[in-house]
Amino acid sequence: MQDEADERWRAKQAHYQDPAVVRGYDAARFEGAHQKGSTQRKWKALRRALGPDFDALRSVLDVPCGTGRFTRHLLDARKQLVQADLSLAMVAAARATAGAHGGFGRAPQSYRGGVRADALRLPFADRSFDLVLSIRFLFHVPRELRPAILAEYARVSRRFVVVDVRHKYCWTTWSKRARARLSGRRAPSPRYSLAEIDADVAAGGLVLRERAWIAPGFSEKMLLVCERG
Repeated sequence: MQDEADERWRAKQAHYQDPAVVRGYDAARFEGAHQKGSTQRKWKALRRALGPDFDALRSVLDVPCGTGRFTRHLLDARKQLVQADLSLAMVAAARATAGAHGGFGRAPQSYRGGVRADALRLPFADRSFDLVLSIRFLFHVPRELRPAILAEYARVSRRFVVVDVRHKYCWTTWSKRARARLSGRRAPSPRYSLAEIDADVAAGGLVLRERAWIAPGFSEKMLLVCERG
């Protein structure tokens, strides 16, 4: 089981290095009506979960940034944004997204640029950002690496770390597993239990402030709002 998880992880890392994959990424995941709604729901959940603290945040690290899914929202909120991703092609695409939304012409320098970086070894000083935002990533990572990545996020954050996870307490997870059994396809990767969430967050040196459930009972996605311990 662990070898299979490690193999999936290496395949994912290689997959997103391909410029052709990056060019088709948004069309495959975020351009349909449901997918656009998913982005809006997650953004609104983030704003609700952080509450008044969101307005006080000045600097945000989006890692891995992908093609810049939340770039427009962060720039419109007047955050100083840095993007990071292991894929150089993704960094280039995210930079183009920032440019398309006026990131280079805003004051005071809202868009601070993008960098190729491994989430396990971020090239930033301690306490560099008010918020580290990591969306649609942690569920790809083998379980044994997750605490180390969370610890690295905690290191470069001054206060908040927000990640999303996929949990097991919903219809979506159960139906995916049932369909996989009936069709003979490979089952989806294991989803988090609440105990596993608590253990990984604590091992990363973070304090879990809130679990923000998205469409409880139906969606397998959850935001974890964490603070430095």
